[in-house]
Amino acid sequence: MGFKEIEPSYKPLHPRPVYLIVSGRMGERLNVMAASWVMPVSEEPLRIAIAVERDAYTFDLIEEYGEFTVNVVDHRLIEKVWRAGTMSGRGRDKIREIGLELEDPLKTRVPGVREALAIIECKVWSHVDSGEVRLYVADVLSVRVKPEYYNERYGWDIRKANILMHLTGRAFTVPGKLLVVRRQ
Repeated sequence: MGFKEIEPSYKPLHPRPVYLIVSGRMGERLNVMAASWVMPVSEEPLRIAIAVERDAYTFDLIEEYGEFTVNVVDHRLIEKVWRAGTMSGRGRDKIREIGLELEDPLKTRVPGVREALAIIECKVWSHVDSGEVRLYVADVLSVRVKPEYYNERYGWDIRKANILMHLTGRAFTVPGKLLVVRRQ
């Protein structure tokens, strides 16, 4: 069976984990958005990148404060993730409307999401504009995980951590099967 060429699209790169990005400052202005365009870019120093549309309220807050949190979520937050990704925080308190509880930050002034499996606190190091988005590369200042879902040697225990992944539109999935390569 051969290949079929399609219109250029990011969709063959999905499903991808979906995250809640919190931006702003505790006690000032805060916002949350859903994002699946998040990736590690360096181990030494530990840096990650996120892509944010330049017309988004999250963009304005990251530009102003230079910090954000990446919150790893599971299937239990699917409705809140959907709402965070389909409404603007400009002129409204999305965090309150969605019903997210916040966790105090350790190294930045941006809280995390208490219901998340992990909270990653970040400070912008650099950025690159590409099309309609700005790709922020950020230093990771703090990583907190819920230990009942995480093994320090192997990472997420996918038997317990049903990390939410975005496929397209309203379609999401979770990891369903663990495959391990045999030793030769």
